[in-house]
Amino acid sequence: MKFTTILMDADDTIFDFPKCEYFALKESIEDFDLNFSEEVYNHFSSINAALWRKFEINKITRSELKVQRFRELVRQCFAGFERSDQMAEKYVEALSGQAILLDGAFEALESLSESYAIYIITNGLKPVQRGRFSRTDITKFIKKLYISDEIGTQKPNKAYFDYVLSDIPEKDLPKILVVGDSLTSDMQGGRNAGLTTCLFDPKNRIEMPNDLCDYKITSLMEIFDIDKDDKNEIYGFAGA
Repeated sequence: MKFTTILMDADDTIFDFPKCEYFALKESIEDFDLNFSEEVYNHFSSINAALWRKFEINKITRSELKVQRFRELVRQCFAGFERSDQMAEKYVEALSGQAILLDGAFEALESLSESYAIYIITNGLKPVQRGRFSRTDITKFIKKLYISDEIGTQKPNKAYFDYVLSDIPEKDLPKILVVGDSLTSDMQGGRNAGLTTCLFDPKNRIEMPNDLCDYKITSLMEIFDIDKDDKNEIYGFAGA
């Protein structure tokens, strides 16, 4: 086996983030006696994703992201509402209680943990990620969580990966595999750190070859396939 260690993303790789986001937002909005709808959710999801992309490239801070997404949502959907910052706090609390796993994630982590040391690499907020992982049974398969909120820098910054690499036992970089769903965060971050990258793309949306990805999988269990089959190197196991 080529790899001993997996650095794995959390949201949309292990957790079903759209579902977690949906139910946390619904709870947060209804807690302020406002009407939740699919339209409201779609607005928020778009706002949130755009702000996280800005955060990844250091255009905004984590604190700004946390409140701006709700100020913008209120501007678009709840004009006149004056408690957007309180809603932002409520959302963090609500999201920390949402630990919905992607189908097959538990079984995959259980199997993978028998062959690899698994570490979580996430840009999520500390109270959210600590809260969510504490509500699952998957922590027994994971060696450690590396949360950017605790480290002080985020993916894809090389400094984030330098911190992780300085902390884990494995020091032979070719034996470490980065797995995640994001090209801009996980794959770019892995490239910045000189690591092998594997895109998790369950809906098969990203075309290969891609300069940021050594591999592509549609199921976490396919990690076993790319590790034993040298033919899949460079542009990867396409999952199809």
